[in-house]
Amino acid sequence: MPATLAVLAAAAALLAGCSTPEPGGVGPVIDEPEVERTAAPDGASRTDLDDPDVASARARAEVASCATIRGSSPTSSPASSSKGSPLPDVTLACLGPGPEVSLREVSGRPAVLNVWAQWCAPCRKESPLFQALYERAGDDLVVVGVNYDDPRPDLALAFADKLGLSYPQLADPERRLRAPFGLAAGIPATVFVSAEGRVVHIAHKPYDSERELLRDVRTHLGVEL
Repeated sequence: MPATLAVLAAAAALLAGCSTPEPGGVGPVIDEPEVERTAAPDGASRTDLDDPDVASARARAEVASCATIRGSSPTSSPASSSKGSPLPDVTLACLGPGPEVSLREVSGRPAVLNVWAQWCAPCRKESPLFQALYERAGDDLVVVGVNYDDPRPDLALAFADKLGLSYPQLADPERRLRAPFGLAAGIPATVFVSAEGRVVHIAHKPYDSERELLRDVRTHLGVEL
């Protein structure tokens, strides 16, 4: 009975997402010392994005430049532009190479923003699905990771390097997207953005399959891949 309860509790935690850092950082995926568990992300010992360890990890990871995220203002009809709410007026640093990006620049093409952290087990599990989406998308869809409230961006980049994640990555260490994207309950979260730069849907759940993710891209953005 105790073993059954433990399994059920683990499954519930996976479905609910992550709200606090888990021990071990990226776990067994890379050879890194364990990250100490903290009561909340606010209490975590943080590594600055300009730290030499982050720069070294950035040089090893083959993550696309954040310059590829920026779009151009599309020509749209009033009907299409009225759907959803505008992306927040927030500028985020680039976790990988490239310049900082204002989310208001994410327009011109439909986009998928996946909010994740290396301490979040469901985030790590679903990340290959977003790499597959990025490889399928071509010029039809922008795919972006947002490394959120992560005390160890060097481990996030090491994780991306280990799994071969090459889609561009922004960083939100100060949780500026917490209120706009409703992240109080935890991550992962996936934000679907129209070509007009408007949020049309936010999925507060981990994705279990490529089929499920492609279905939501088709449903919320009208993009068939």
